[in-house]
Amino acid sequence: MKLVFEFTKTGNLVYISHLDLARLFLRALRMSGQRPAYSHGFNPHPKMSFALPLPLGLHSTCELLEFETDAGAEGLDGVMMAVNARLPEGMRVTACFEKPGDIPKSLASYAAASAYEFMCEGVADAPALLASFFAQGSVRVMKKDKKTGAKSEKEIRPEMIGCRIVKDIRGRMLAETTLAAAPGQTLNPLVFFGAFCGAAGLDPEALSPIVTRTAILGADGRPLTAMLSGTEW
Repeated sequence: MKLVFEFTKTGNLVYISHLDLARLFLRALRMSGQRPAYSHGFNPHPKMSFALPLPLGLHSTCELLEFETDAGAEGLDGVMMAVNARLPEGMRVTACFEKPGDIPKSLASYAAASAYEFMCEGVADAPALLASFFAQGSVRVMKKDKKTGAKSEKEIRPEMIGCRIVKDIRGRMLAETTLAAAPGQTLNPLVFFGAFCGAAGLDPEALSPIVTRTAILGADGRPLTAMLSGTEW
């Protein structure tokens, strides 16, 4: 059986790495009585993957983990409750889906964008600043090659899909931005925020925003969970 967890990652757990997150869930599944399936071969590994790895330090209310297991007689709700009882504070499974057979590929291959909420103090007239930033025809940032260390410019404006003010509060920015997250074309929200601050004459380190991923979206702009819950896709 192929299952998918939707889960939150908040509090101090935003600082654990992607690899440690996978280990945490593997242990929680084993402790809850599940038997994750393993690949065959010389070096077997559990058949589990995340739809879209979250950058370190970011919060999320919508992470997706898919894995193969024997669900047992307790059913999906029982699996979710048993795993939640073994997870640390700051992480909780909020929904459990059985992956439909007509979705053959991994969830990562269906991801096209992500929605992020940015909250920080010290930004005057945030609606106007964001509108002006998105009105630019070109936004270029410096990118450093991880292997060679060489720096080059990258155009990110096509990866900035949309933005809306969640709540207009004087001196505070509370906005949700949709950024590209397709394979080979993923815009890191912290890179976006740095570019925004540069254009607005703000110091990103001084603002220290709280960034929360609120949705992983498909090509049609709807959350991937719509595909899993049986909603028309």
